[in-house]
Amino acid sequence: MVDELLAAVDEARAADETARARHARVKELLVRVRREKPALTLAEIEEKIGRYYDRGTISRVTAPALGLSKQPAQS
Repeated sequence: MVDELLAAVDEARAADETARARHARVKELLVRVRREKPALTLAEIEEKIGRYYDRGTISRVTAPALGLSKQPAQS
């Protein structure tokens, strides 16, 4: 039973790490899309990604990287 618990914990940790990596990839791609397709509005991006992130989050993620914010880009 303890081995099963430890295996489940290991799987959960691996899933969390995978999820973090995938979220980071989505954020990277949001920045690229905003750079490469400046005509797309935040609302259009929000719609295209099925509201995975809302407009405010998309803006907070992408604005610093695009020089549209007074706050430095997050890594």
